[in-house]
Amino acid sequence: MNLTKEELYRMEQADIREAVWDNLPDICQIEIDKKKPVPQRAQEYVQKVGNPFLVRVGAYTVKLGYSDCEETLNDRMKQYIRKIAEIKY
Repeated sequence: MNLTKEELYRMEQADIREAVWDNLPDICQIEIDKKKPVPQRAQEYVQKVGNPFLVRVGAYTVKLGYSDCEETLNDRMKQYIRKIAEIKY
């Protein structure tokens, strides 16, 4: 499944308020073969979820956004935890 930039942009613009919960794949139920190279895993994921920007995680509808930056998800989580610690303590 090779998506064009236009298709990805259209998927990214999906409105979470218009999402039909029953039609969204629950990513908790999706299994990806971790032995495959990353590009093949990404392609398998997109094939299984349809729209990688709008999914269901258990009982929640989730709208995802991706940014092109140097920071990893782990970096961002550390920043978030530090901020929460500052607020609470």
